[in-house]
Amino acid sequence: MNLLRDIDSPGFPNDYLITRIKGRRAALIANWKAVRAHGLTPGTSDERIWEALLIELEWLYGQMNRAVRECFESVFVLLELKTIVLCLRNKEAGRVAEIDTLLTHTLLTDSLRRVLRDQPDVRSSISTLIESTSGALPGLREAAAAYADHGLRGFEDSLMRGYLAHTVTIQLHPRIQQFLRAFIDLRNVMILYKQLRWGIEDAGAFIEGGTFELARLVQLMASNDLNSWEELVKEATALKVVPAAASEGALETVLLTSLTERLRQIGRGEDGVGLILDYIWRIYVHARNLAVLYHAADLGEAILERELIA
Repeated sequence: MNLLRDIDSPGFPNDYLITRIKGRRAALIANWKAVRAHGLTPGTSDERIWEALLIELEWLYGQMNRAVRECFESVFVLLELKTIVLCLRNKEAGRVAEIDTLLTHTLLTDSLRRVLRDQPDVRSSISTLIESTSGALPGLREAAAAYADHGLRGFEDSLMRGYLAHTVTIQLHPRIQQFLRAFIDLRNVMILYKQLRWGIEDAGAFIEGGTFELARLVQLMASNDLNSWEELVKEATALKVVPAAASEGALETVLLTSLTERLRQIGRGEDGVGLILDYIWRIYVHARNLAVLYHAADLGEAILERELIA
């Protein structure tokens, strides 16, 4: 079963697509500068921020030819996992209009959109998603079990872990494989940090498929050695010195900023796949930064700078 909807448009040649992306990239940068200068627009919410991301992804998906869409399917699905979680959060809160907003521009198939829109509650939505996807969404069954024990936060973590661990094992373009493995590394570093900080030992929380061996991560978890953890951060980010982080969010920003810079370098090359991947990541970074402004704008500029991805 396909998770993303098929569209009739044949798309455009890659040279034309790359030219359009460069123009949209410049517009995205200009938009961010305007937001920093004048603030968020009235009516901003998590759903409106994600809706804007989905609108841009929908545009990009429609511009691609079929071969390029298939090449980037795993990346689009990765981002659409957040759409699923946001819909479930709004269903839990009874915000029907927000679900409709999120589903207007999602790339998920019509059948998946109907499930997310029409089921009466979160539990039935998850059960029907399992039936509808017939195993096409890795990690969903495990995420359903996590929801029963830990709610939607547990569902989201488990779904992301299962999806990443499976997807990195299939045949992908080398650039996308490299990106997913780096993304897994950063998530594993964050997982290890939280476990060391809170004195938790849960080897099952780590995600398989990154460049760091799980045995090494488990050993570091058991040793409770923050110095060794810092060495791991340096390896993951290619930083010589790990900046002091005042919060988990700030640490995550350090890690995501390092990945952002690597993707920008890839995007400067001649490889069209690298440029497209960089642009998709820029769309995500833009949305995340807007969400930080939305939730933390009143905490002061110094804190904001530590939380925003450069």
